[in-house]
Amino acid sequence: TFNTHRIHYDAPWAKDVEGYPALVVHGPLSSTLLINFVRDCNPSQTIKTYRMRARAPLFANTPITLVGRPNADGCECWSLTPEGTVAMQVQVTFA
Repeated sequence: TFNTHRIHYDAPWAKDVEGYPALVVHGPLSSTLLINFVRDCNPSQTIKTYRMRARAPLFANTPITLVGRPNADGCECWSLTPEGTVAMQVQVTFA
């Protein structure tokens, strides 16, 4: 996405200037992890639509948890920070 903000690649800047504890994971990477999670958990399904919403930052070198559950049209998934905060939410419908 050509996002060249230094919080994604310059650790001293992210910490000392922006006040983050570490580099911030790029939102589209989080989204990609979740869409791959949906695809891998539903190999017989074709994804029709995909909607995402960033809620909180994820930081480099910290664990994240991917969670999902089916719904009537597809599934909803989210990533969690180590503290259990929802970082990214996605809604997926299947064809």
